[in-house]
Amino acid sequence: MLEMNPAPVLVEDMIALTQRLYHEARLLDAERFEDWLELLCDDVTYRMDLKRRRFRADRSPPAAVGAGVVFNENIARLKLRIDRLRSGYVWAEDPPNFVRRVISNVEIEPADAENEVIVHSVIVIHRNRIDGLARQFTAGRTDRWRHGTQGWCLAARDIALDHAVLPDSNINVFF
Repeated sequence: MLEMNPAPVLVEDMIALTQRLYHEARLLDAERFEDWLELLCDDVTYRMDLKRRRFRADRSPPAAVGAGVVFNENIARLKLRIDRLRSGYVWAEDPPNFVRRVISNVEIEPADAENEVIVHSVIVIHRNRIDGLARQFTAGRTDRWRHGTQGWCLAARDIALDHAVLPDSNINVFF
């Protein structure tokens, strides 16, 4: 049975965090990366592991931690990714792709730290590249958001991509 955390999250916090997720998606869709970085905590971790498909009857031990990482980044690495996108040398992004993010299934629960919450959500990213073909990524996200003097900031994001094989030639988008 799924356990529900008995400590409630304030309705004001639920609304503020849901709006923060929508705002974050709009910033990324508009390629306002520097504004997006302002939503992140200085000690942010941003991680996507590769999923491994296994038959239900497979009883072999799970793969070692870190054996299949798409990215595992901190604030400095995220800034490098943005600088790379801005450099003009990422030909897959010039001209820019049309990208739209849809956020849904937002669920918020208290974290172990008093000023933090865990936010579960689903993201669908529609990307239309210069070749006219549309690609779509779907993923589940588990975030840790921290409340400080500047409001809510993203402290950690773990992304679980719903694809065993990438449906595109690259992942230049932020989830």
